[in-house]
Amino acid sequence: MKLNNRTILVTGGTSGIGSAFAKRFHEMGNTVIITGRSQKRIDQAVKNNPGIIGMVADVSDAKSVEQLAKELAKHYPKLDIVFNNAGIINEFDLFDESITYEYLISEINTNLNGTIYVTKALLPLLAKQREAMIVNVTSLLANITVANAPTYSATKAGIHMFSDALREQIRYKGKNIHVMELCPPVISETNLTDTYDEGLMNKLISFPLTKLVNVGIKGMLRNKLRVNVGFTKVMRFSMKFAPDFITHTWGQMILKQGNKEN
Repeated sequence: MKLNNRTILVTGGTSGIGSAFAKRFHEMGNTVIITGRSQKRIDQAVKNNPGIIGMVADVSDAKSVEQLAKELAKHYPKLDIVFNNAGIINEFDLFDESITYEYLISEINTNLNGTIYVTKALLPLLAKQREAMIVNVTSLLANITVANAPTYSATKAGIHMFSDALREQIRYKGKNIHVMELCPPVISETNLTDTYDEGLMNKLISFPLTKLVNVGIKGMLRNKLRVNVGFTKVMRFSMKFAPDFITHTWGQMILKQGNKEN
């Protein structure tokens, strides 16, 4: 798929992975629209990246997504790429009685529900284009859970399964919409978590944001179904042979590291 003269929506585009991809998409000669919950952050992102368009939208809110879809259909009818990136991560102890149910599901509402809402709302518009693409950003954690972020891990695994189901429905309908899953390892520049910022763990699994963008762009150009980046490739392969052992060893290591830091 060519990546110039496209109209691209990037959710969660005010920082981190979304911001980096939005900037590159714009440099490649595309119309780029980013979303975020905060008007202040949208304004700052647009100021830092002249030419990129900002729209306030909360992907965890179905009504907000419906309004976003209406605005896009009206003002950007040639929208042909959706880059589902919006996400949050909460690290917590399930035995902690202070953890509320609202806190537990906040990641589900943003990460998983948001991806589903945006995809569903924009499918009719994408289906009108000669060629379109949906990129769903998952994670290394779509392959293995991380014990200190159980809900986040569940959402990324859920997005992986949703992407596969979506792809098969699109094929069945005969629509020319590509679906690519982008599975990065830990990207320290995103500031989502500091669990892996120090020591051997960071050296093993971290991956530079700039390189992630390069790999992701290459995958989109080649219409890849799934792009496993860096350490994600190793973990996906390893989980085929000893999933329970690796999950247990990885989980205990992460929990012990978190306990030391606390």
